[in-house]
Amino acid sequence: MISLAALTVLDAGPARQTLAAKAAGFDAVGLRLQPLLATDPVIAGNDAAIEELLEALRNTGLKVTEIGVFPIKPGMDIEALSPVLSLSHKIGAGYVTCPVEDVDRRRSIDTFARLCDLAETCGLEALIEFNPYSACRTLKEALAIVEESGRDNAKLLIDVLHLSRSGGKPSDLLTLDPKLIALVHLCDAPPPPSKSLSEEELRRESRTARLYPGEGQLWLDELLDVLSADVPLSVEAPSAAHAHLSVEDRARHAFEATRKLLRRHGRMI
Repeated sequence: MISLAALTVLDAGPARQTLAAKAAGFDAVGLRLQPLLATDPVIAGNDAAIEELLEALRNTGLKVTEIGVFPIKPGMDIEALSPVLSLSHKIGAGYVTCPVEDVDRRRSIDTFARLCDLAETCGLEALIEFNPYSACRTLKEALAIVEESGRDNAKLLIDVLHLSRSGGKPSDLLTLDPKLIALVHLCDAPPPPSKSLSEEELRRESRTARLYPGEGQLWLDELLDVLSADVPLSVEAPSAAHAHLSVEDRARHAFEATRKLLRRHGRMI
């Protein structure tokens, strides 16, 4: 399954993103239904926005992969997430994505476990996403949170840029139980810089300077070699360099680049 992640075309909003993904050739979409930025629309509880999204999904027939974003924070009100989790279930989503922003390790694990419990009532799996500018910086740290949560619906999201910038490599995934790798965020990037980047520089690269799959120098072929063929791939490649393009053109370029990569690798789509 090839999905279009929300961050690639975040300015579109969920309904337009869905339509653009279908037109581009994607099988699925990952949507931001839990606001993170002040500019993110509020969907849950907005009847008009919900109906617009439902209509887009009906008309396109696309599946929904992940719903974001649910950062694990101190004092997080888990019960307040019920409306958006219920909506996620209603539209058939599979996962909710959870970066970690709480530096208290024990508390973050407990919070994540409670989120897993609520997500389970909505038929959702909760995915820890590590990144080198968060409180969960590496694959090893993410795996520990998942394992110590003790929840069967706790899994991992592997973002290839974060894996690279945290010092990881595709062969690291071979040490994992394959069942824990629920989703991969796919993009490309230049080689890691010779000097260490600050957290702000890492954050800026992640949100505004990714490349489409196959257009950089990450080890994507090696990654595809070690991944199970049934792991969903969600193309997350936001780039300020493409901001002048329409949502539809960005979705199309993302799909075409991904298709070219996968066909070269022998995965026909």
